[in-house]
Amino acid sequence: MANKTIDALAFCPFYVCEAKTTITCEGIIGAFTISKFANEHTKREHEKNFCISRHCQGCGVYCALMQNYSCTRESVHRKKEKIRH
Repeated sequence: MANKTIDALAFCPFYVCEAKTTITCEGIIGAFTISKFANEHTKREHEKNFCISRHCQGCGVYCALMQNYSCTRESVHRKKEKIRH
């Protein structure tokens, strides 16, 4: 069960959790990517604009992860095409 409102409202598939001035997402390189903001207001604005809205694609972390997944899927698809039975 979510212990914070943002945890329950997060729409972004890569969102993991948040703290006072940070948002933790699935890792671009490594286990997690932590975005640190200057203050709580700036972090809340980012959450409102990207994490809990359906406009995730405007977030740099989201874009990088989607590009990474896209490349991974293409390479797997190409490998499958080479295998002939």
